Amino acid sequence: MKNLNNQNGRSMIEMLGVLAIIGVLSVGGIAGYSKAMMKYRINKTIEQITLIAGNVRTFWGPQKNYKGVYCSCGGGSCTDNGCPVIKKAKILPDEVVTLDSNGKITSITNVFGGIIETRGAGVSYTINEAFALGLSRIPEEACIELLSQDWSTAGVTVICNLSKPKCILQPASVDEAISTCSDGALLRFMFDYKESDYDKDVKYLLNL
Repeated sequence: MKNLNNQNGRSMIEMLGVLAIIGVLSVGGIAGYSKAMMKYRINKTIEQITLIAGNVRTFWGPQKNYKGVYCSCGGGSCTDNGCPVIKKAKILPDEVVTLDSNGKITSITNVFGGIIETRGAGVSYTINEAFALGLSRIPEEACIELLSQDWSTAGVTVICNLSKPKCILQPASVDEAISTCSDGALLRFMFDYKESDYDKDVKYLLNL
């Protein structure tokens, strides 16, 4: 009888130990899953930016400017409407676009739940010889990784965080990315954008 009680006691301790190990593994598993999902979203964002930029260049390249590239959607509606052209030219991957029953674009959503917009370049969006892609609701961790990527093959010359606001020339160092990023950032990736335009925009941003 005494031995049986001892056996039961050991079994209970062992069971508690197993439960503790399961708890630790569960917490580690959740953290690992969260990290993996963040990495997947960052990689997906890089893929989408590169694809959209390539499509914009292919469609607008022959006319030597990007006038008409503007398509910005939010709150279930789109403003200014380069959006029908964007849709017809298949500039955007299907996965980011929501259409209404009439086939009109009602939203363009990035993997972090914010918007994607195509615009003329510059803070004032009026530089037609260049273009920009805007992404909102970017977490700080993703922002740092996106800003410190090598974007040379994609043709990104400047990235602005309009939430701060601050712009940096590419390629950016990790230190520059950290100082520029914030949680929920509104990033604008500028393509084919000249350094003289950047100088004007930085002066504008400093006066906001």
